[in-house]
Amino acid sequence: MKHTPVRKLAGLTAAAALALTSTAAMAAASDSALVKGGALNLRQTPSLTAKVLGQFPTGTLVEVTGYHGDWYEVEVNGMSGYMMAKFLTGDLNVQTATVRTNTGIGLNVREEPGTDGAIITSVANGQTVTVTQKGKNWCRVTVGGADGFMATEYLRFGSSGSTGGTGSIVTGKRAVVANPRDTQVLNLRQQPSLDARVLDYYRNGTAVTILESGKTWHKVQVEDGKVGYMMAKYLNVTGESAETRPFEAKLINVNGGSYVNFRKGPSLQSGVIARLPVGSTVTVLEHGTDWCKIEANGVTGYLSTWFMTW
Repeated sequence: MKHTPVRKLAGLTAAAALALTSTAAMAAASDSALVKGGALNLRQTPSLTAKVLGQFPTGTLVEVTGYHGDWYEVEVNGMSGYMMAKFLTGDLNVQTATVRTNTGIGLNVREEPGTDGAIITSVANGQTVTVTQKGKNWCRVTVGGADGFMATEYLRFGSSGSTGGTGSIVTGKRAVVANPRDTQVLNLRQQPSLDARVLDYYRNGTAVTILESGKTWHKVQVEDGKVGYMMAKYLNVTGESAETRPFEAKLINVNGGSYVNFRKGPSLQSGVIARLPVGSTVTVLEHGTDWCKIEANGVTGYLSTWFMTW
């Protein structure tokens, strides 16, 4: 379903316009939503008398595939059906995100969630926006008084509170996993979010190095070399300095290109040593907020952190 711009609703009452805009935006922009308000029935058809396929508690993540009046068509746990819209909320609560395009060109805020949506304004790289609905492909945001949509892949979520600025190399502090109980494990996640993919899990006493510290999440490297995010409240920081270990990273290009520039220094103004193809693997020697010192084909240099995944 296509998001209906507010300016096209002039013939509706203010209340009706607001309700329609909100529900249309959820269906179009949010590929996912969370159950709220207790156990929610998944029904075979959009009706209170339809067969119940299952019940799902508050916090269950569902994928939204369509909108039908007071109902959302969803997929959850391998099943398809319908849930009442009023008991579903956006993917996450209101949060902030930082624009990361790595091109020097601003990221467009669009009137609708798609590249054919009219451009409302453009936001500079590094600027913070408020995300009111998070979707897999598009997020609804507010910035500078404007309300619209931005491509999710160019937004960085989580309050990192990095110990280094742009171009700095971060060597963090040592910490150990401290779950409330010895029987529990702490997840290492791909992104600073409870719905992000789990890379691995660790028991109490596991040593990690903090690459970037934040109020809720720390970006860490575990003693086995894996890099990801752990919840800060389940880590005890020892205060000891720790060095990161070399680890492997795979090159990606969030801008759609087929190669990534391998540079002499941690700056877009530094000379290009080589153009490394997307999909190739490099060794990360030092991990930074925006730049990493890496080794590729026997040569040492720098790559943008945002063009690597591990």
